[in-house]
Amino acid sequence: MTEAVRSVSFLSGIHRIDARWHEAEGEPRGCIVVTHPHPAHGGNMDHPVVVSACERAAAAGLSALRFDFRGVGQSEGDRKDWQGHLDDWRVAAKDASRRYGDGPLYGSGFSYGSRTLAALPQLDPERCPDFAGTLLFAPATRVPKTRRDFGNLLLGRPLTEAALDPHVLANLRGLPFPTEVLVGDGDVVAPHAELRANLPEHAVLTVLPGLNHFFSRSTGAGALDHASFEPAVDAALRRLL
Repeated sequence: MTEAVRSVSFLSGIHRIDARWHEAEGEPRGCIVVTHPHPAHGGNMDHPVVVSACERAAAAGLSALRFDFRGVGQSEGDRKDWQGHLDDWRVAAKDASRRYGDGPLYGSGFSYGSRTLAALPQLDPERCPDFAGTLLFAPATRVPKTRRDFGNLLLGRPLTEAALDPHVLANLRGLPFPTEVLVGDGDVVAPHAELRANLPEHAVLTVLPGLNHFFSRSTGAGALDHASFEPAVDAALRRLL
């Protein structure tokens, strides 16, 4: 871990949440919270998409906080506590703002992280963080419900049992913040046509050719394609900032 990235923690209710803080490079322009994929399927804050997003945010002048939802890694609690994960989100936003000081706060997440972010303003508007903008990576509209479908996703095969999730669609349509969305054109759980049809007019959707849900060129889960992903993140951050 470099000096520009340090281990930190915060309390969400009674649970201590493990996190990493990336210091902004150059002129400070605010802070951002970046959240990870589904905890039940191995998602954690060290996922390459999450780490790369934090690194690009820091390069753009945003201090970045990534953390493990409760029940993941060294974070205390139950990894199946979805409502608790929303509380983790809210507390993480406050913690990031406290560490950074005065300045705009942005929200970001990959897959499950994006879905939970989109739910915040719809489920409890009064407690939703005051985001200056959001950056969503592949917010899944078709969520695998079975081991078979999750295996199909990892192997790059068509899903057979994952149906459209109406709650996710409604949350995406109701996003009130300036929003950037990145997705691969081969994503089978966040098809770009479905996203385009359900994002608010002010959202900007960027479809990356040749990439899948993991922003990889592999058949299934594979190495992050940094050469395509990072310039797209940089461009999205420039528009948000």
